[in-house]
Amino acid sequence: MTSVGLTSVGPLARRAAGFVSRHRWSVPLSLSSTVSLLYLENEISDGDVDSIDAVAAGVVHGWRGSMDGVMLACTQLGGGVGMAVVSFAVVAALIIKQRRRTALFMAIAALGTLALSSGLKLLFHRARPADLDYLIQIPSSFSFPSGHAMGSMGVLASTVVVLYAVRAPRLLRTIATLIIGLFVFGVALSRVYFGVHYPSDVVGGQLAAAAWVSVLTGWFYPRLFPGEETLEPAPSP
Repeated sequence: MTSVGLTSVGPLARRAAGFVSRHRWSVPLSLSSTVSLLYLENEISDGDVDSIDAVAAGVVHGWRGSMDGVMLACTQLGGGVGMAVVSFAVVAALIIKQRRRTALFMAIAALGTLALSSGLKLLFHRARPADLDYLIQIPSSFSFPSGHAMGSMGVLASTVVVLYAVRAPRLLRTIATLIIGLFVFGVALSRVYFGVHYPSDVVGGQLAAAAWVSVLTGWFYPRLFPGEETLEPAPSP
């Protein structure tokens, strides 16, 4: 390597190190989620997860009849309409409170989740499970990744970020995070429960959402986590 090349490596390395230090949680999370998503899709294409999907789905299908009401509520509330209502309500509340930057974050997070979900379905082109549907009709869209799993994860994880960005009380953040985590899990479980998705579909949806939300949060709030002060400006007068 020439001396010029060696000279240029130093500033590049320092800039890279500075970038990672400013995004100490979002970069690792977004990269690991993306790599895991691509690895999962490759395993699906090779048929290496078929047996795992079959076993996991069989276990969940065995619960049918005992959890119908809860699963119906999760799958209905976690669908496109439910998440659109949540997104609109959060954006509207932020605009009213003059938190325009955070409102923009939430709007981009929600719309980006929808666009990314649709694009990934078309890209991966996976057919739905061949099992007969249970209580609900099997959608006509492709199976991977699960739109419900990705949409609920993307919108509600972004809502948690909003709570941190506006410095909501710690107790509220903690309770909201726990409730959202349980609900997102319930939505993903419901899609397998009704036989409209493979277990790997819902895992893929959540990985894709985690990658998207972490990238966007790192862009808007590079020092939000862990334990750092947000860069959210004070509300406009």
